Amino acid sequence: MANFMFAKPVIVLTYLFAVFFSAATIAQAQTEAELISGAKKEGRVSFWSGMRLDDARAIAQGFEAKYPFVKTDIFRLSGEQLINRALTESAAEKTNFDVIIAFALQVLQDKGLLQSYASPEAKHYPTGFKDPQNYWVSLYNGYNVIGFNTKLVPAAEAPKDWPDLLHPRWKGKLAMEDEEYFWYAGMLTYWGEAKGKRYMESLARQDIHWQSEHGVLMDLMSAGEYPIGVVVYPDRIEQMKAKGQPVDWVPTSDPILVNMAPIGIAAKAPNSNAAKLFMNYTISKEGQTILQKSNRISARLDISPIVPNMDPKKLRLVPLDPAIATKPKPIQDYRATFGLK
Repeated sequence: MANFMFAKPVIVLTYLFAVFFSAATIAQAQTEAELISGAKKEGRVSFWSGMRLDDARAIAQGFEAKYPFVKTDIFRLSGEQLINRALTESAAEKTNFDVIIAFALQVLQDKGLLQSYASPEAKHYPTGFKDPQNYWVSLYNGYNVIGFNTKLVPAAEAPKDWPDLLHPRWKGKLAMEDEEYFWYAGMLTYWGEAKGKRYMESLARQDIHWQSEHGVLMDLMSAGEYPIGVVVYPDRIEQMKAKGQPVDWVPTSDPILVNMAPIGIAAKAPNSNAAKLFMNYTISKEGQTILQKSNRISARLDISPIVPNMDPKKLRLVPLDPAIATKPKPIQDYRATFGLK
């Protein structure tokens, strides 16, 4: 009798857990028809984005062409400003965004401000470019590579990897953006704290020329102001090369750290069905093809690289951990190491 009385609550609890998880699974596995039905009632989706406005509009136009019953409201600020705005609204118990893109999305995730959504399109993305708990997928990527002016540096003499930048021949000839915090933190994570710090301290002794924007740095490198750009973006370099500018980038460095643009959905999204449709579209092959026309790099496995030498299978790609953006220490260490005020 005692055994029976003990087992009965266990059976009941097992049943309740089964019902709970079954309901959760059903909620996660809404069909597109169900999402469309809900989105038609909502009629709008609020898209908070730090990406270029033209790119945001292009993806929104593609989405609206496929789902004309949903109007996309684009709200653009820098990634940091978007995160701060979301936190401020949360403190006031408001949620005015449905979908958001920002590298620092981990900040919102840690505070429970994102919902876990297993997009059916996420299966096309490799590990590291999507959250294992389904809170985000990287909408597009930025590769951190070494760049050089081909008139000043012949390809055969160009650096092949990060340690090559420490050669005495490059002293006073390197340019760098003055807020490479994520690259700095990522390199220390990849190499280990001790090796990474030794490298950064040696790099700091190379009399670096500092710039406040990557775009300006690459333009000046093209103009011959600097032979080497320590960290540049190959998608932009390829655009410059196509226009006949004397620039190139190094595909052999190990690692090539990847800045991601995670896209996620608000935990209390006002238009949850439209938000899921929108996220699905942006990371779909159709949506990624639209972004690639603007030279955005996709992590999606069935999207061809912008140019053959950007084939991810040929590069030592290491996605940056979005949690880096939640830590102030890399910023402090970076500025102290390089003597920046």
